[in-house]
Amino acid sequence: MKKIVIVNNNMKVGGVQKSLYNLLWSIDLENQYDVTLLLFSKTGEYLDKLPPRVKIVECGGWFRYLGKSQGECAANPKDALLRGFLAAISRLFGRERAIRLLLMKQSPLPDEYDCAVSYLHNGRRKSFYGGAQDYVLHCIHAKKKIAFLHGDYGKCGANHPENNRMMEKFDAIAACSDGCRQAFEDAVPHLKAKCFTVPNCHRYEEIGIMAEDEPLLYDSGVVNAVTVARLSHEKGIDRAIEAVAAARDRGLPIALHIVGSGPMEDALRQLVKDCSLDGHVVFHGEQSNPYKYMKNADLFLLTSYHEAAPMVIDEARFLGIPVLTTETTSSREMVTDRACGWVCENSQRALNETLCRILEDREALGAYKEKQTQTSDNNKALAQFRNLTDI
Repeated sequence: MKKIVIVNNNMKVGGVQKSLYNLLWSIDLENQYDVTLLLFSKTGEYLDKLPPRVKIVECGGWFRYLGKSQGECAANPKDALLRGFLAAISRLFGRERAIRLLLMKQSPLPDEYDCAVSYLHNGRRKSFYGGAQDYVLHCIHAKKKIAFLHGDYGKCGANHPENNRMMEKFDAIAACSDGCRQAFEDAVPHLKAKCFTVPNCHRYEEIGIMAEDEPLLYDSGVVNAVTVARLSHEKGIDRAIEAVAAARDRGLPIALHIVGSGPMEDALRQLVKDCSLDGHVVFHGEQSNPYKYMKNADLFLLTSYHEAAPMVIDEARFLGIPVLTTETTSSREMVTDRACGWVCENSQRALNETLCRILEDREALGAYKEKQTQTSDNNKALAQFRNLTDI
C-alpha cells in the first residue's frame, strides 16, 4: 500500500476542495493508498464528510495563515496582525518573501512518504495565496513529488519566473483537463515532459441520490435553464441574465434559475429588475443540494469569462442536462467532443444568439436531452492517478 500525503489550504466550499473531496473518496474505494491529508487550516464544510480512513493533520506554524482569511483571524488580534503583516509583505515584495518567513516557523513532517502531492497551485506573484507547493518541496520527505493544476496557468496569473522555477522542482505536474495541460505547456514549454492530465473525479452515486431528494418541478410552459455558480464577476451571471432578456424580447419563453451566492448578488438582482425579468429569473441562494435544482432543468447555462475544467459540466451531463457554455480553457473537450451541448464564443452577442437559436427549436432541445448518455465512473481519472503516483 502506497503511503501518500496530499497538501491543501483547507476544505471549505470551492472548486479545488470539491475536487479533492471527490478524489479522496474515489481512491479510498480502491484501498491502495495510506492517505494523509495535511491542511493549513483544519476547517471547511467538506471536513466532516471525508472518508474515515483518511488521516487529517493540521500543519501548525505560520503556514496556517494561508488556510484562513483575514476575517477569520479577526477574533484573535495576534493572528489578525500576523496574517495582515504577511499579506502586506506579499503585496509589497512578492509572495516568495512571505513564504521565506513562513518556512522559518515551520518544522518538516517527521514521516517519509512514497508520494507527496500539492493539490493547490500558487497564484499571482503579489498575492498571499497558495503555499501547498512550497510546503511539499521544503517540509516533506517523499520519493516523488507532484503538483496539481486546477486552472489556466496563464490567465490565473500564475505564469511568472518564481512559480516556474518551483514547478521545475516537481517530478510530475498533473492538470485537471487537457485544456489546462495545454495552457501550462504553452506557458512553460520546457516542462512539457513532466505534465500529465488527471481529470476530476466525481461521486456519481451521491449526485444521483441527492438529485432525487425532492427535485424541483418546473413550469413546463417555458424552457427552464439553471446555473450553479458563485455570484462573482468571473462567472458572468450578468451575461446569463442579459441573454435571457434578449430571448424574451424575441418572444421566446425561458426562465433562469440561479443557484449560488456571492458578492455580485445585489447587483444581479438589480439587473433583473432593470431588465423587467421579475418572475422570469429566480434566485435560489446557496444550496447544500444543487442537484435537485438541476434534475428537471431543460438546459444548464455556464457563462463564465474564464474557467478551467468546471466539474458542474460533468454533473450536468450525468443528470442528462444539455449544456450551453461560453468558450473557455476546457469547454471544447468537455462539451463539444462529448456531444453534450453547445459552445459559443466568449461574448455577450454570441451567447444571446446561441441561446435564442436553441430556444427556437424546443423539440430539438427536448430530443437532445433525451439522447444524453450518463457517464458514471471515474475509471479514467483513477487510472491516470495511479500512473502518476507510481514510484
